[in-house]
Amino acid sequence: MKYHACIRQLQKNLKTVALTNRAQIFRTVRSRNYGGYSNIKLPTSATLVQNDKQGTVVLLGTVHFSKQSVEDVSQIVKVLKPNAILVELCRQRVSLLELDDKKFLEDAKKFDSRKMKQAVKGQNFVSGMLHAMLLKTYADIAKELGVAPGGEFRRAYHEMKKIPGCKLFLGDRPIQITIARAFQSLSVYELGQVLFHLTTSNPKPLDKFQLERYKDKDFVHAQFEEITRDVPAFKKIFHVFVDERDKCLAYSLQECVRTGTNLTPCRTVFVIGVYTTRL
Repeated sequence: MKYHACIRQLQKNLKTVALTNRAQIFRTVRSRNYGGYSNIKLPTSATLVQNDKQGTVVLLGTVHFSKQSVEDVSQIVKVLKPNAILVELCRQRVSLLELDDKKFLEDAKKFDSRKMKQAVKGQNFVSGMLHAMLLKTYADIAKELGVAPGGEFRRAYHEMKKIPGCKLFLGDRPIQITIARAFQSLSVYELGQVLFHLTTSNPKPLDKFQLERYKDKDFVHAQFEEITRDVPAFKKIFHVFVDERDKCLAYSLQECVRTGTNLTPCRTVFVIGVYTTRL
């Protein structure tokens, strides 16, 4: 949802061509020759948003715990050889790029209330509680799937270091601002509804096959409809986490492309989560 909405936002501001044929595991995009690439192989969750004499821009939608998404990053970098890679991270989460996967998985098995308190130290009660729940959710998913979060961003970071002159850019708004704005949008009653749901819901177990379904727009929409039907206040939270951040991410991509216009040609890959984080 976040990925698809970001594309729509970009298309309002960039003169782009969105190609969305997703019938094959890897497809060949044959665009009219405006000075850009005429033959690009893209993963099914990728979209070519610009391909002209000024440069080539590709958005890669990923699922944060998907091993396939990690491989998709390498596939695109190998084909495009970008001189700029933008990732959906902020400075507060940049440590994900240097995360030791094995150590994280070991720590996830030992994630307890003490570690939770350390992680949210210095935050107010509400923001701290949500941040703690997000961390616990990540730890639980990591334990279930045996995969550390943010693998696609780490792969992008390591692929960037292999390309001379390639730069990595952070595109997201600080996570603490997003969390604070989300809860400031709620009334006391709505806040109570959300916190009750978060503390009492029993999420279904995940597997790698179910994760890949989050690349399907209709499936994500159905999930969104289900949770907002049960707890309407989530619509306000999703507005902050999705709609507001889409504008920030679209602006970041524009700035990234603008920065790279002195490079000939500008080749940019944006690695972004294809679905909204489910709280």
